[in-house]
Amino acid sequence: MKKITAQSCRAPSHFFDHTSGISSNQSFYRRPFAHHFASAMMVLIAASIATKAHAQQQADETKKESTEQTQKVEVHATKPIQGTNEKKSLTGEELSKMPGSGGDPLKAMQTLPGIAINNDGDSGAAVRGARHSDNAYYVDFLPVGYLFHMGGFVSVFNADLIRRFDLYSAAWSPQYGDVIGGVFDASLRNPRTDRIGGKIRTGVLDSSVLLEGPLTNNTSFFLSARRSVIDLFVKEVKDEKAGTSFTFPSYSDVQGRFLWNINSKNRLRFDLSTAQDRVKFNLKKDSMDVQHDPILLGESSESSSFNNMAVVLESDLGAKTSHQVALGQMVTHQKERIGSAGAYATTSTFKYLREQITTNINDNHQLTAGVDLNSNTLGIDVNIKNPRCTEFAPNCDATSADYSRTKRSQRDNSAAAYFNDRWSLAPQWTLTGGLRATHDDYLKETVLDPRLGLEYSYSPQTVFFVGAGRHHQEPSQEQSLSDIGNPHLKSIRSNQVAFGVTQNLEQGWSWRAELYNKEFDHFVISDPLLNYRNGASGSAHGLEVLVKKEMAYGLSGFVSLSVSKSKRHNDFTGENFTFGYDQPVIANAVLQYKASEKLQYGARWSYHSGHPDTPIIGTRTDVDGRIRPIYGTLNSERMPAYHRLDLRVDYKYSDKLSYYAELINAYARKNTGRYEYSADYKTRKPEAQMPMFPSIGLQYKF
Repeated sequence: MKKITAQSCRAPSHFFDHTSGISSNQSFYRRPFAHHFASAMMVLIAASIATKAHAQQQADETKKESTEQTQKVEVHATKPIQGTNEKKSLTGEELSKMPGSGGDPLKAMQTLPGIAINNDGDSGAAVRGARHSDNAYYVDFLPVGYLFHMGGFVSVFNADLIRRFDLYSAAWSPQYGDVIGGVFDASLRNPRTDRIGGKIRTGVLDSSVLLEGPLTNNTSFFLSARRSVIDLFVKEVKDEKAGTSFTFPSYSDVQGRFLWNINSKNRLRFDLSTAQDRVKFNLKKDSMDVQHDPILLGESSESSSFNNMAVVLESDLGAKTSHQVALGQMVTHQKERIGSAGAYATTSTFKYLREQITTNINDNHQLTAGVDLNSNTLGIDVNIKNPRCTEFAPNCDATSADYSRTKRSQRDNSAAAYFNDRWSLAPQWTLTGGLRATHDDYLKETVLDPRLGLEYSYSPQTVFFVGAGRHHQEPSQEQSLSDIGNPHLKSIRSNQVAFGVTQNLEQGWSWRAELYNKEFDHFVISDPLLNYRNGASGSAHGLEVLVKKEMAYGLSGFVSLSVSKSKRHNDFTGENFTFGYDQPVIANAVLQYKASEKLQYGARWSYHSGHPDTPIIGTRTDVDGRIRPIYGTLNSERMPAYHRLDLRVDYKYSDKLSYYAELINAYARKNTGRYEYSADYKTRKPEAQMPMFPSIGLQYKF
């Protein structure tokens, strides 16, 4: 099987994780982990960000390094041109200076239009009506296991290495993998080549070191390592009132690159990325979670990790043709023990070969073609109660569920081939057409996904565009495994259409407006006989507007607005309901003012409609005497609206030393993240998300 990573760098889902983003519908097992982990992080989140250095001003650094570097050989490969409709982008500088992000570029991406986040500590980004597990993640042409450490507070990549971030949210080009949500594509900068140097950072949350520089005239490297430190000093936190105790999560990550400019036409790089996470907590009898679900009693733990190594060759095959090939292996481990419910462990060894060639037939015609060859060996050891939760049923009770038991190893091979043809038919018209063909030997499916785009340049500054495409995605690993799932499931399908206009104005201003529609089919639902079956569909449509001012002296930033609606339909019961990440209105305003080369001010205000929740309208008593909830209509209630203001000041003392100060949630808004119900489900109380707190940080560069 390759359900964790192999199909297209899709974000790995936990074995029993089918969360819809709402507390009453979440996976039985993931809910306690997420809740108690968030509690742990809230205790020291202010201190952690206060001592954590922010990302280097990437644009200034890039400009400086371009004059300092002594590299003698460069490769200028022809890159595929992306359609106007396809992506939204932010630079490393824009991301690292985002107020409220703590200098973490990948957290800052959540302000882009089309992304829905239900909780401040949630790393799962829902894109245009799809789930957070429906996304693909790439870093410089390579897949990545996951982008965030436990809970989403810290990304797994060093902030200083992020050069650019692109989001593809509908009808994207066929070179990107088989998912129905969105594609997150991050680019890392290359190592410096003037001298050996780096950065050392330490804080309450973690400590890190970055070392980089030239080895010879044509080779250079960077190596970054980070480890959490809270768990070294705070061994355990007890909450006697809540009946819980937990250890602070521990995590670490490493990124490395060795770059060899062989000659003027060829460049070879060796990339390494790893991440490890561990967390443990204990629930006692008086814990509300245990009173609701006795199977949670006792100690629970979770650990996950990935190790990704790859070699990439980039070549110029002439003035108009470039070639890129990557060979790598990613090993992902995941273990989880839940009270007395049992445990499971998985190991995925994913080997991949990616090759892509791009050629400009002439100035108006570009062809891109490539192949993805994947082989994934999945080892799994499961002995745990499995309630088979999905987003289509609110009642997810593991105490009364049956055990799932299996221990096996299974291989899944797949192959994909694609091409994309971008052709300027006339000075004002550009047509893009492509096709992605994928064959999977486990599901025994061959799927063809066509793509089509058309652009009309009304003027050099104004472009109208339309894009359409068909996308597919395999079911999650546990749903299609034999023994505990259904190996005869079919892939989820999606038809996507986007239409919009973009315009570049004077003095760095631009704006973009886009209408989109997505139709989904073949969603997986639980089945008492087959375990799972394809039996649900959905839709999402909306309008997104983005007004942006490029970073420069004076005022810069962007304002975005998303108005949308996302639905789900159970094809067997006929039930229609709101998608768990549906937020009809999402607005973000990020404004920054650069007063001088040394001083910059920033503010971010975020708003979104409250996320859906399923109300509890009554109770019943099971045969074992337990009080069980009776749910109302699925996702028929909403949390209160969310809004938050973050403020930031950056001061560059010298080329080596800089400071920042942030005020998170400046007007102390108590945004509701979930409701906690009493033991008899007769009363409930809201649980607030991020509190107001100040933070400061510094960075020293050598």
